[in-house]
Amino acid sequence: MTTKESKLTVKMTLVTPTLAENFLKFNVKNRKVSDSQVAFLSNEMRNNRFIENGESIVFDKDGQLKDGQHRLKAILRTGLSYFIPIVRGVGKQSMATYDTGKNRSASDVLSLNNYLYPNAVSVIIKSINTYCIKQSQRGSSSASGRKESLTNQQVLSYCEDNYDWILEIIQKSQPIYESSKPRVLTLTNLSLIAYIIGGEKPDSRVFDFLKNLVGLRKEQGSAASYLYTKLLNSKINKDPLNFFWILGMTVKAWNYYSEGNPSLKSFRFDVSKELPKVNKDFNY
Repeated sequence: MTTKESKLTVKMTLVTPTLAENFLKFNVKNRKVSDSQVAFLSNEMRNNRFIENGESIVFDKDGQLKDGQHRLKAILRTGLSYFIPIVRGVGKQSMATYDTGKNRSASDVLSLNNYLYPNAVSVIIKSINTYCIKQSQRGSSSASGRKESLTNQQVLSYCEDNYDWILEIIQKSQPIYESSKPRVLTLTNLSLIAYIIGGEKPDSRVFDFLKNLVGLRKEQGSAASYLYTKLLNSKINKDPLNFFWILGMTVKAWNYYSEGNPSLKSFRFDVSKELPKVNKDFNY
């Protein structure tokens, strides 16, 4: 093992609010504080989602704080304490090299934890949070204006509790996706739709409906056929449709399908409204 002499020191330290306040006195030349980032980190801490992950607080060789101001301010705001590595002695120009690497995505985290279909699973979990829990196109915003998105840790935690049924839905949707040509919806889209209309355990009728939605089965004049035509034209013309509109139209098409699949010329969904209520009674 090759070693090199260095003036850098690293010490694992319990950073209390008092110590955080003291460290911030050395926050002389740093980027502008983001109030929304401090609010976000404070919220993560209060909800026990802030993880002691080894990310350090950094001071340069003159004792000036170079990295960690937002975490320190959040600790000060919440009154909580965390064990954090304190690095001292970095070069004065070190700030130029921070935050230049690629951030680890939720998909990366799931893959590192050996979950199958990590990208699809992570997108489905985030979409459930956005479209199903919030029931809106954009989701709600916090008081600070920061959009309420899931952290990687939240995605991982949700996956740990719900992986079995998410995986089953993906695996049942995959043959439908692979058989459909042209593919007007992604595997993730199909899996999310199956969950929205069928819950955690969608039965075979849900997947039969998906086949109608992607053109594998065509019942002329049906709502699913009408929506498929819209999706196909969007694909051909390379004119993407609003996905919340697709979800709303899909729920409406399912409701028609479950009520006997009547013929109709057209139907609508207003994206300014919440998702329609899913019909759970199947009469067809």
